[in-house]
Amino acid sequence: MKSYVELVRRRLEDRGDNILGKLDELMEPQLRFTMRLFGDCLDEETRGKMFSGYSEHMSELELRDFARNFVPAYTEYAVAELEEKKRDGERHEPPYLTQEEYQEMAVREKWPRIADRLVDVTPLQLRREIARAAMLFRPYMLSDPAFNEGVLEFSLYHDLLGRLRSVSEARLRDAAKGIALQIAKAVSATSTEETEALLRELRTLAGAVAGLPAEPEDLLGPPMEKHPREIPPEYRLRELKNTLATMSLKDLRLSALVHLDLLTAEETRRIVGPFFSKYPSFYEMPSKGLRELIVAIAEGLDRAINYFIERYGTGRMAMTKPVEYLVWKLMPEEERVGHLRRDNGVMDAAMMARHLARFLHAEGEQALSDAGRQIALLTDARFVADHGEILTRLGAEGEGERIKKLYDLVTLSCTRMAGQRGEEREATYHAIRKKIADATGLPERNPEKTGEGGKQE
Repeated sequence: MKSYVELVRRRLEDRGDNILGKLDELMEPQLRFTMRLFGDCLDEETRGKMFSGYSEHMSELELRDFARNFVPAYTEYAVAELEEKKRDGERHEPPYLTQEEYQEMAVREKWPRIADRLVDVTPLQLRREIARAAMLFRPYMLSDPAFNEGVLEFSLYHDLLGRLRSVSEARLRDAAKGIALQIAKAVSATSTEETEALLRELRTLAGAVAGLPAEPEDLLGPPMEKHPREIPPEYRLRELKNTLATMSLKDLRLSALVHLDLLTAEETRRIVGPFFSKYPSFYEMPSKGLRELIVAIAEGLDRAINYFIERYGTGRMAMTKPVEYLVWKLMPEEERVGHLRRDNGVMDAAMMARHLARFLHAEGEQALSDAGRQIALLTDARFVADHGEILTRLGAEGEGERIKKLYDLVTLSCTRMAGQRGEEREATYHAIRKKIADATGLPERNPEKTGEGGKQE
């Protein structure tokens, strides 16, 4: 009969070989998750060495190339740790647990062992377990061994780890005692309602250790969001250049229109003016000129076509420096409004007119966050006409005070909407659209109400 070490070693080696054999089939999110999965089982010194030069913002090809070397190196590390921890026999409590065993063990099984041998749990492992405890959102997670891997999908887990890094070892161990007690109560609870109430208290306790004065579930964010959220400039521009190199002339023109849509009139004169002086018109620019134009805009600013609406939920401003995601989520509404108004202050009347027209052309809030739909509007004659009309009607007099006032009202309404859910949120969105329509004298453009030829019925 093979020993435990032999069986686990074979499993680790087979898993590594299997991943390498399928590496060319793995998509970008799967590649990033593989690195998250294994990286969460490394000690800090080894992680620093093995992840040198790594970024989640690498291209899929770069991620795949990194994984070819990383996966076998990690397997070697995991096998060595296994052999060291089980050198004196098969023991499954601290300090003899491998980091993989911590990752594989269900919460209800793991935490009593942590409580019994707390002094033998490393500060790094305590940070990982406290961060996971802050993400126990449902009763079934107490018994699900896959829970530990599941939390790795969310940036919140990595944010919590970062926050816990500054917490003292004494504070971590003291918090772990309270968390272990709370988990024991939740495991012993006799009803779903009681368990859920205990888990809420647990999340509050664990979150407070990391400095979160709010319910962690409200800060969760989307799965497999790249972390850190901000794209390093070198990756952003390199990826853009690689993409532009493969584009047809038609696609380059559309990409250029997207980038031009992100500029104020002053930025257009400063960044784009020299390019327009070289060619008779935008549509006579060759591919090389369009690529150079797009890169020049991207080098001068870091914006996306849907930031104007996404800023309310993420703190990623449309024009100014972004606010760190968790800071934004925990920020009082009054402070958020201040940040948003400063962001508005960098816009000009033409940009505000474009944003207001986008509301009129988006029958639901999700459409505003859909980059594809927003890009498509740039070639929609009705959208072009509408934002021109808004600028003419509201922005032509008094230094654009009328359009600024309307945009401020929309900003305040969107800030409130960001804190709402369900029907209330939907009602607020429709009220915003009506407010814009009433102020501009233009109709709300609903695609489902259009007839043949794209004309509204």
